[in-house]
Amino acid sequence: MHETITRMLNKWGTLKTVLPLLVLTITLMVVINTAHLPITVPRIQEVSQGADILDMHIFYSKTEVYSLLEQLQPEGRRIYIKLLMGFDFAFPALYAVTFSLIVSTLYRSSRRWIIRTLVWLPLMAGVFDWSENVSIIMILLKYPVTSVAAYAAGFLTLGKWISIWLSLGVVFAGLCFKLTKVGILKNDIRNNTTAKK
Repeated sequence: MHETITRMLNKWGTLKTVLPLLVLTITLMVVINTAHLPITVPRIQEVSQGADILDMHIFYSKTEVYSLLEQLQPEGRRIYIKLLMGFDFAFPALYAVTFSLIVSTLYRSSRRWIIRTLVWLPLMAGVFDWSENVSIIMILLKYPVTSVAAYAAGFLTLGKWISIWLSLGVVFAGLCFKLTKVGILKNDIRNNTTAKK
C-alpha cells in the first residue's frame, strides 16, 4: 500500500496539478480565517467576544478544553461544530494531498527510500487533523458533560501541528535544494559557454 500511494503521488505530483491545488488550499485557508461569513473563525470570535477555537492552540489540557469552550458561549459553540462538520472535515484532505504532492514533486528524483517517505508527513497531519476534529465534535456534542475525548484532543492537536511544521520544513528544504541545483546548473552552463568562446 505504501508503494502504491507513493507511486500515485509521484504520478500526480506535477506543477500542473500542484499549483491549482496550492492556490485553492491557500485561498480557502485565508477565507475561513479572515472572512466574516456565517461559518468562519472570525464569525465565531465575533459572537464569543474574541475567544479562540481549540484548533488554533498548539496544545491544551482537558481543563483548558472546557474553559475555552465556555468562552465560546452557546452561539460560538454552535458555529464551531458546524465549521468542524463542514469545512474543517474536508480541508485536512485538501491540504494533506496538496502538500504530499508538493513533497513528491520536490523529492521525486531521490533514490533514497527515506527521502521518498517524506510524502507521508502531510498525510499524517491530515489524519491528526481529522482525529482532532472528531474528538472536538464529540466534546461539543456532550458539552458541558466531560467527554473522554477531552483527554486526547490536546495531543491530537499537538500531533497535527508537529506534522504540519515538519511538512513545511520538508517543503522549504526541498525548494532550497531545487533552487540551489538550478543556480548551480545555470552557472555551469554559463561557465561552459564562456569557456567555448
